[in-house]
Amino acid sequence: MHGNSDEKKCLPPCLMYSHTYSKAVTILCEFSVNPYRGFMKLFNAGLLFTAVCCSAFSVQAAGSDISWNYVAAGYAKTTIKNIGNNNVELDGYQVSASYLLSDNLYLHAAYNDVSGDLDLMDDILGMELEASELKAGLGVRQTVADNIDSFFEAGYVRSESAVVGFEKDTLSGFQAATGFRYRIVHNLELSAAVRYNDGSDSESSTVADINGRYRVTPMLDIYVGYQFDSDVSLFSTGLAINF
Repeated sequence: MHGNSDEKKCLPPCLMYSHTYSKAVTILCEFSVNPYRGFMKLFNAGLLFTAVCCSAFSVQAAGSDISWNYVAAGYAKTTIKNIGNNNVELDGYQVSASYLLSDNLYLHAAYNDVSGDLDLMDDILGMELEASELKAGLGVRQTVADNIDSFFEAGYVRSESAVVGFEKDTLSGFQAATGFRYRIVHNLELSAAVRYNDGSDSESSTVADINGRYRVTPMLDIYVGYQFDSDVSLFSTGLAINF
């Protein structure tokens, strides 16, 4: 999601370790000035956050009860704000996956595909807007306690959008994120992250990402997610299969 506001509002994903997160959020806001320098700072901040999480506990758990091996699919709804003084809502689907390569390193990928009518023109021209986004990359996770994992990830992002019948607009770049996953009780998990998107030919954006998971069985979770910046939001819900 790409914002067009000159002022970026960043949301810290948790209150614990607020000093470290404040530093990471400040770095994210610097991206709009110098993307390469900002990316390197975020990389270092992500590693710093992981180290701080580890040192905050005198005894580190050998492993958490949080699954990093899963495939998920479900419903997705994107809302684009202030298009001709109205909001445009697009509906579709979302698929995602994660796979641990080692105790700490994992692959991640996600794909969203949504579409909907342009209300301002639909009655006259019958126009429909289609949009999709593909994300894939590498992440580093660290067990902080039996029920808490911190993570840092970076990768490739590609977005496509088009009014049906017209030329498609394609943007590509990189994405980086830092955050945590917290299993509150045995069958309920919350997570939060700050994500930065930078396209080669578009403005950068900082996105807040909040998710919840309810464990139905050891293999099956119900998830709900919400990503947002000042211009665009993405709501998603569906099922995740753990393996």
